[in-house]
Amino acid sequence: MKERLTELPLLLADVPATLRQALAQEGVPFEEQSSGHAAKFVLFDSRRSRPFLNEGQVAIDVDLLRSGRSRDPFTALADEGAACYEWQIGGLAVRETVARVDRAAVRGRLLNGLRIQIEAAGGVWLRVSPYPRTYRTAFNFRLDHDDYDSHDFDATLKAIAGHEHAISHYVCAATHAWCPEAFARMKGWHVGSHGWWHHTYREPADNLTNVRRGIESLRAMGLDPVGFAAPHGRFNAGLLAALEELGVTHSSEFGLAYDDLPFFPRQSEVLQIPVHPICLGVCLDAARRSVDGAITQEAAAETALEHWRAVIAQKHAAREPIFFYGHPDRRLGRYPRLLREVLDDVSQLPDVWRTTLADFECWWRERAKIKVVARRTEQGLEIKATGLPARHLATLEHVRGKLVAEIELDQRPRSYSDGALNWRPLEALRSFRLVGTTSPAGLRAGLRSYLDWERVTPLDEISVRTWRGWAKRTLRRMRA
Repeated sequence: MKERLTELPLLLADVPATLRQALAQEGVPFEEQSSGHAAKFVLFDSRRSRPFLNEGQVAIDVDLLRSGRSRDPFTALADEGAACYEWQIGGLAVRETVARVDRAAVRGRLLNGLRIQIEAAGGVWLRVSPYPRTYRTAFNFRLDHDDYDSHDFDATLKAIAGHEHAISHYVCAATHAWCPEAFARMKGWHVGSHGWWHHTYREPADNLTNVRRGIESLRAMGLDPVGFAAPHGRFNAGLLAALEELGVTHSSEFGLAYDDLPFFPRQSEVLQIPVHPICLGVCLDAARRSVDGAITQEAAAETALEHWRAVIAQKHAAREPIFFYGHPDRRLGRYPRLLREVLDDVSQLPDVWRTTLADFECWWRERAKIKVVARRTEQGLEIKATGLPARHLATLEHVRGKLVAEIELDQRPRSYSDGALNWRPLEALRSFRLVGTTSPAGLRAGLRSYLDWERVTPLDEISVRTWRGWAKRTLRRMRA
């Protein structure tokens, strides 16, 4: 008797790389068609080629997912550009340079369309939950230590007391090099690198030098840095190349992605962990720009707190990761109550995994190794899972129309019928979405970006191996 084709994994023929990335983020099982797996559904892109099908296989043309879109969603997900946006938040005109594509929104619409196609063809939609079993979401507060102020540093550490397991510290080594007491107090916590100088360079060699020096300095102070967060949240190919060469395992830049699930950009091994881009600092900056200083710093701080609380509530309801960031120096250290109240609020919510970004990275890599095979049986579906993590328990989510049910994964094959599952309403594609307007950079800002203009790097340390470095060093010397 011929073996029945499996419902999952999906088989991918010649499809855009960003579709593979989106499916991996979502946790939907897939393999390359060349793997030889006897699966029912073969995804292909008719703009590229048409697949060879075995008996019983069903072809799904992902080109149909482009229909009616103002922009090709696969191209949009490959966009690594950033732009300055402005949002109205509680009376504040908040500005930040973030990814110009809302990747989570594009991915959500794309995969929802694919799910509808597969369900219409008689298939099922299963995905591995983004969080270990029993958790509905995860929370982390990322602290970027740009500069060192003893008062602000101390106030920040007092605010996070008792919540250290939910905090990740990324330290700019140059500004902390003469403060060994700061490093001593962070031992045993998750610490990552924020570079040596607080600047993200355009040239790969400059990034390599800066990131390496920062990591080596932290190690020399007795810390074991895991991960990197780029200064100003910027991302570029040169930075990614430097991180890969140095073996950095994760990074976090809202210039590439924000409010989204983690992913591996450009099929690299450096996991990108997006965060929410609105921090206390940009709210305080917005207050300074208000007409005649009509909005006080204290009012701006309260606005930031209320904004964070709204994001927490909505993301918790929608089972989306709650990853914030902020700065101890001159910001959270001056308003430590905000940090403490956010941490206390989250601790009162049910089913939240309060974790470091280093631990979340470990989970995400374990999740990526899980292999799920689903096969039709007389009872319903038989699920086989391999590669299950040792440290965490995993959950499979069965989505059907507007409903979703959870299935515990273990090493034994499990059969179940739809009627035996506890179904609940499926959350909306996005519960929270920043809706803002782009703010034109202007000729001067564009030129500064093109020249990689900054005043952080000491004049005698600016590399002149490239024309851009030579121009920057010359102009800095002229303006000195």
